[in-house]
Amino acid sequence: MQEKVLGKKLDSKKQIAILGLSSLYANNNKLHYREAYCMHDYFNIGGNREQQLGNLLTLIAEDLDIPEDLKAGLVLKYNHLGSWIRKDNEDRYRTESEIYPQGSVRLGTSIQPVTLECGYDVDIVYLRRLSKNSISQEQLVEQAGEQLKRYIEFRRLEGKEVPELVRRRRCWAMNYPGRFHMDVLPALPDDDGTLFTRSMETSILLTDRQLWQWQYSNPKAYAEWFRECEILAFTEKRISMARAGNVEVEQIADDAVKTPLRVSVQILKRHRDVRYSGNPDDKPISIIITTLAAAAYRNERELFDALMGIITRMETSIEMIDGKWWIPNPVNPKENFADKWNQFPQRAQRFFEWLAAVKADLEALLQLSGLNNISSSLSASFGSDVVERSMKKFGDGVDASQQRGDLRMAVGTGMLNMSTGTKVVKNTWYGN
Repeated sequence: MQEKVLGKKLDSKKQIAILGLSSLYANNNKLHYREAYCMHDYFNIGGNREQQLGNLLTLIAEDLDIPEDLKAGLVLKYNHLGSWIRKDNEDRYRTESEIYPQGSVRLGTSIQPVTLECGYDVDIVYLRRLSKNSISQEQLVEQAGEQLKRYIEFRRLEGKEVPELVRRRRCWAMNYPGRFHMDVLPALPDDDGTLFTRSMETSILLTDRQLWQWQYSNPKAYAEWFRECEILAFTEKRISMARAGNVEVEQIADDAVKTPLRVSVQILKRHRDVRYSGNPDDKPISIIITTLAAAAYRNERELFDALMGIITRMETSIEMIDGKWWIPNPVNPKENFADKWNQFPQRAQRFFEWLAAVKADLEALLQLSGLNNISSSLSASFGSDVVERSMKKFGDGVDASQQRGDLRMAVGTGMLNMSTGTKVVKNTWYGN
């Protein structure tokens, strides 16, 4: 049986080369693969305990990704909004504008909420090329709001899905029916006073309803810094994916490459969300987790090694200056991501409690025997539904190895491998 990829038939050899490949689609002439691009990446049954746990955690992170159908719809709405705003500004003789994603969507570290009714949160910068001396924060926000109202009316007249528009502290939230909402952040270029930033060309000013001063930000430079922290692992993984798919490296889209750092951030954020699902106000914020994780990452190849290394080293980037907690923005050292810790000391306490908990939970996995016990432990940390689906995928991979006759059980651990141990008898599913 031959498969078609992008309209081209694959011969049997290529099918074998990309065994387990799923969710292959084209966008901007690049190929996107889910993490399951090669089955042995997940189900490396011959690996040691850390590798197998890493495989399970990778499956959990994949399950937490924005679903492909939802991502496709999100991209369409994002592009539609950007095109409409550019045309609207041209028609009204306004200055140039730019719309681009920031945060976890840009970094590739998005995860689903614990309660799916909350929906996925997508942050979008709406940059207007104006001087801050020519417009106030309130004017910028109000003009953006009026424009978004016209856009929503345009969608209504076109018979398209219409979002609810809500003003928040720093943005306008466009809540679409279903599973996601876009937070549109009005912004201006930061033309002066930010020589300390990593890149003046991409520095921006944001509004804040509770503060009279403009707020500095630089999501593009932050994304570049994050990428530099994982560049070795990213390059190696991208090459590996290209070889597995028998395509050129350039055909593998950047956001399709799930490095151990990106997956680690997803795992850490999910652990936090589950732990603080009943008390979200005091949970560690994502920018702190992401920044400390990236700073602590040493381009480890294996996920479990990366996670444990990150957790062990995260505290080294937390400073105490003049009696105040300080976690500097790596692209703007004068910005303190831990400023709220000094205002609400319990948040610092909650962070260190969480860090100790996630380390203890991961270390405990190393001591457990049998997939049932491991599954129970993972469910407590990451949610039963997510773990159940991930364990099923892991089991499917185990079944494949079992059918090949190369699956063995390591004596005394209950873990599975393909090298030494007691051979597992084939199960044809015909009964006893």
